[in-house]
Amino acid sequence: MLIAVSEYGTVTAAAEALYRSPSGVSKQLKELAAELDIDLLERHGRRVRLTEAGNRLVDHARTMNAQWEAALSDTAAAARQLCGPVPLGGFPTAVSALIAPTIRVLRAKHPGLTPTAHEIYSNDLLRSLESGVIDVGIYVAGEDACYLDQHLVTVTDLIDDPIDLLVPTGHPFAQLEGVTLEDASEEEWVSGRRHQDSYIELLAATRAVGYSPRVTHFAQELTAITALVAQGLGITAVPRIATTVPHPHTVRVPLSGNNVPQRKIVICTRRGAETNPRIAAAAEELRSTATSLTA
Repeated sequence: MLIAVSEYGTVTAAAEALYRSPSGVSKQLKELAAELDIDLLERHGRRVRLTEAGNRLVDHARTMNAQWEAALSDTAAAARQLCGPVPLGGFPTAVSALIAPTIRVLRAKHPGLTPTAHEIYSNDLLRSLESGVIDVGIYVAGEDACYLDQHLVTVTDLIDDPIDLLVPTGHPFAQLEGVTLEDASEEEWVSGRRHQDSYIELLAATRAVGYSPRVTHFAQELTAITALVAQGLGITAVPRIATTVPHPHTVRVPLSGNNVPQRKIVICTRRGAETNPRIAAAAEELRSTATSLTA
């Protein structure tokens, strides 16, 4: 609970993430502070924040959690068969292209497992891992990849995902075999809002070649994006693994040149949990699914 308060910033948000009541979380933290005879939280305006002692305890708690995960993994290895829940989480493209087919195969191979899918954007994924909402997360490692090192999380590479353009059929790009990102500097774009993964990825890619995209229409769901592009209202960047909605008035065009953007997609697990047989089986099947997509 203390880790959740550290991550989410408020008792209310932490309680929501842990599926508990704010009063219950507050009561437990007060009992913890009383047991330790130290102040863990202090008032900061209308909110609370961790004291120096509270921050130090969070660091220790993360280490203890990693040891506990290792203990669970070690004892689970003695089980005769794989069983139990395996919640997998990731951004929308990951759910459709990677998690959904992985769950289908896991259910067929291991009837005792109950894998479930959770659509979670990257900025919430580490919190969901740490709070136990998911056991396996799929994350786009970008400029903030160093943030992963601040958490007791094990990260392994999964797939490099190139970015394509989706353009209207009448667009000049539609007849080309490849387009550079620089060629699209004067285009109008369709993308997600500033806090959403698709916008963050587009901004990082265009900044790398010297400009910011002129986003005039905002949508995150691929059906809506495709419809806007089909009407000639702009172009969009589409990950290679994304399953776009077929539309007769759109064309997918590969990006070319020296600065072809791609997403590095990784698997994240709580440190110590990666050797748990059911979690390891899910990660292995995710890698198999990614290999099939690449092929």
